[in-house]
Amino acid sequence: MQSDNEKLIKSTNNLSTDDVNMLREKFISEYARKKGWDKNQLTPEQLLEIVQQKGYSNPGLIKS
Repeated sequence: MQSDNEKLIKSTNNLSTDDVNMLREKFISEYARKKGWDKNQLTPEQLLEIVQQKGYSNPGLIKS
């Protein structure tokens, strides 16, 4: 029998590429806003910081 966490993780694997891209764009917008950055003019260092975040690498994962 699967735990709720295993079901949640497996369900995020079923996202389409478009859904993953949309969730990543949303994450970038929210992260940049929280940091006070202009999401349309991010520096390479800011982009690197963003892509190293769990929310970017696992955009479909819901936090409990």
